Amino acid sequence: MKTFKQLSLAAAVVSLLSACGAEQSSTSPATGADSVYYNGKVYSADASQSMAQAIAVKGEEIVFVGSDEAVQSFIGNDTRVQDLDGKLLMPGLHDVHIHPLGIVKLDVCDLDSEAYSLDAMVPVLQACIERYDVKPGEWLMVEQWAFTQGNEPSATYPTLRAALDGVSKEVPIFLLGNDGHHAAVNSAGLATAKNSEGVEVGITAATLKTDFSSYRELIGRDGTGEPDGSLTETARLLVSIDPARLLGSNIPQHAMPRIATKLAENGITSVQDAATEPAMLDLYDNLYKEGKQTFRLTAALYPHFSDYATDKGWFDIDAILSDFSAARQRFEKHPLIKADAAKVFIDGVIEGNPLVNPATLPNAAQLSNYHQPLFDYDPTSQDLTLTGYVDQDSDACATAREQLDSYNDQQNLQAFVSEHGFSPFQCQFNNGVLEQPEAFLKAYIEALDKNDYTIHAHAIGDRAVRTAIEAFELAQKKNGESNRPHNIGHAQIVNSEDFQRAGDLGLFVTMTYAWINPEVAYDVTVTPFIDQISHLDDLYNHDHYTYRNSYPAKSLQTAGVTLAAGSDAPVDTREPRPFVNIEQAVTRKGEGDVVWNRDEQIDILSIIDAYTINGAKALRHDQKVGSLEVGKKADFIVLDQNIIDLANSGQADKIDETRVLTTVFNGVVVHSAH
Repeated sequence: MKTFKQLSLAAAVVSLLSACGAEQSSTSPATGADSVYYNGKVYSADASQSMAQAIAVKGEEIVFVGSDEAVQSFIGNDTRVQDLDGKLLMPGLHDVHIHPLGIVKLDVCDLDSEAYSLDAMVPVLQACIERYDVKPGEWLMVEQWAFTQGNEPSATYPTLRAALDGVSKEVPIFLLGNDGHHAAVNSAGLATAKNSEGVEVGITAATLKTDFSSYRELIGRDGTGEPDGSLTETARLLVSIDPARLLGSNIPQHAMPRIATKLAENGITSVQDAATEPAMLDLYDNLYKEGKQTFRLTAALYPHFSDYATDKGWFDIDAILSDFSAARQRFEKHPLIKADAAKVFIDGVIEGNPLVNPATLPNAAQLSNYHQPLFDYDPTSQDLTLTGYVDQDSDACATAREQLDSYNDQQNLQAFVSEHGFSPFQCQFNNGVLEQPEAFLKAYIEALDKNDYTIHAHAIGDRAVRTAIEAFELAQKKNGESNRPHNIGHAQIVNSEDFQRAGDLGLFVTMTYAWINPEVAYDVTVTPFIDQISHLDDLYNHDHYTYRNSYPAKSLQTAGVTLAAGSDAPVDTREPRPFVNIEQAVTRKGEGDVVWNRDEQIDILSIIDAYTINGAKALRHDQKVGSLEVGKKADFIVLDQNIIDLANSGQADKIDETRVLTTVFNGVVVHSAH
């Protein structure tokens, strides 16, 4: 049998001339290509979603994509020839929503997203205080606390605050949620909160009625109205921590190469840092100067809004844009870094807490009011039961809403609870909150659009998604149509009336498909607050609004939305896990083989395109990367199994086992598992 190098040049020429559009080549270099990969399944992610057998690289560029026979003419004496042995080769992956500075573990107190009960958490954190020699008055900052897993209360520790007080009453403790939105502090931490005048008054039941009344929906409270230690969104910044810690900018420079290594191991060659302070760009630039940046970076710029406060209650948009402009100009000619995007948070997150009484509501912005489910949690057996719902239309609730202030008196509060079985404060209507006033969000997005920034809008709830769409519509009306690939990140709940609106605007949507994973422990934090369900076995009722409208990938795609993909690591886990995301986009299958709305499954090529060419379009560099085409940069990966064949043969549930064997960036092998 003839070897690859023994194939005749004549056969190669015949093959090249007979190719029907799938073959691409530049003029065959006299000295040959630097590298040739052949005998593979090469998915190009081009407009035709074409397949080939071989690819040739010269310098940083692709010079040939086509058949095994035709690539022979690109082999010279010094060409490195790699037999793919039938393996899948495809473009490098684009993670359009990731926080790279958080994906490597540092030597700090870290819960590593593990599920700890409150009893189990206490000794772990006490060991951290001892190990890191944290003195009274110094903060213990704890990374990767899992808000939606574990945290089961006990008789000893009925709340997060009680558990953290059990760790220490002298050392202020701050748990950084692994979702980037939640936090928890102890009494010593709550005591450091300052009001708008800069006076340290602490967060208490009393100050929640006065100094911090506007934060009431973002601060967890126990049955007596006292803070239970949980803080979300902007309420996290009321205590005296360094705001930069929330964005992970405390990473030391010497850890940066580990980020590049992890991305390469996962086949990721382009990323968008989804919330980048301009000062953080030095970390990436220094990595580049060290010759160790093996990925393309788009920075979605995000300011500390408190630095731009004005007397009018808004923020100085012109000042923000001035600082953004300086960052963009600084990297305008940088070969691997650009800062032409901006992050906008429309709302928060949609998980409530059913393990406390009364249950803490989600805060994501919804079109309809959240329901007030009533749960019974047994700390001994750790059984959670849904016992019913607060009837907010009842006479008792109508009366309670009229005289809420009277229940600040503990005696009145306990009397109401004893009589009705729920808190009078659960009679209040609540449909979540926007991160900023709607008028400001729309003005800010309009200004960003006018100044040629791609906007990456975090929107979780259906009201937040609609607000983002309306803001983009307004920007288009005032600034005219543009080719900027404005993007909605997450889109966890989308009202069906907004599918086509998003498509008509030409929007991109970047989902973390791994989260489309039916799991009771998580889903009980969401569904009962949006749909009135009869019992917890009813979580996956096909008629539920949550079931029908969560992560509606196929519906949005059909409406004309361009789907991209983002891991949001280190949220949930530090691992970007692209093949978990790819599998879940195709199967939407989880615990007990439950499938979350089968109608919203997308096909394997659609999710690969989301990770490749669509991601490149979302980051505005699809002219040079994102697909395997002649003249583009040689960014590609080789996998140990063919994920296209797996999906098309009914074996999509094996995709998450995929390993990246080789990652090539700018024509250079930057990861090899061989």
